[in-house]
Amino acid sequence: MKKTYYQILELNQAKAITEEEIKKAYRRLSKKYHPDANPGNREAEERFREISEAYAVLGDKEKRKQYDNRLKHIVKGQGAGQGKEQQPRRSPGNDFFGGSSMSANFERFFGFRPQTGNGGREQTGHGGGKKINPLDTTDLFEKYMGIKK
Repeated sequence: MKKTYYQILELNQAKAITEEEIKKAYRRLSKKYHPDANPGNREAEERFREISEAYAVLGDKEKRKQYDNRLKHIVKGQGAGQGKEQQPRRSPGNDFFGGSSMSANFERFFGFRPQTGNGGREQTGHGGGKKINPLDTTDLFEKYMGIKK
């Protein structure tokens, strides 16, 4: 599981943490892992980046509040031993815009295949049993304009 920002700053989440404690932890760790204090040490540079990112969130009241809410949601959704955020379960009907079945869903919704323009099932129109595009408004236009065939 990915470390929380509290863990990165080596803070104990079990108790209420003050802004001053966050600031002290950041200063102590950033001094220890600063690239100037560890020239050429890639691990220290990466750790310094993590520490800076954690402080950017936890050091800002509003960002910390949002982060804490997300963290509570993630922890609530986990069962024993799970390390990933749980994804909402999807039913077959709520994935209309899923990539692989977009064409089939389009046909189901609009009644014709966009690639061919043919209906998925036999439809009757003025052509008497021929397949028509259900979105074709030619008849409506002709009636409105008074055009007779």
